[in-house]
Amino acid sequence: MANRLSISEDNQVLKKVSPEARYQEYKSQWYFHKSSWYRRNNGQGSYDGIGCNQFTGCIPECKFYNSFGMLNEPEGFD
Repeated sequence: MANRLSISEDNQVLKKVSPEARYQEYKSQWYFHKSSWYRRNNGQGSYDGIGCNQFTGCIPECKFYNSFGMLNEPEGFD
């Protein structure tokens, strides 16, 4: 059985990641962004021409639109 981190240990690992690195990681996962077509359509169908996507990246309304940013705490995609 693989060793798993406890929730408190996992939080400690997340705190060691720089705010810029955390932002870039979340930015690269466009399909979880609130404004992505994938999330709005529950993963069903295909790109509707609106929202974050793998081809054009984030739309201006997305909180991950800027090239650089910081997430000081693991706040998630919402």
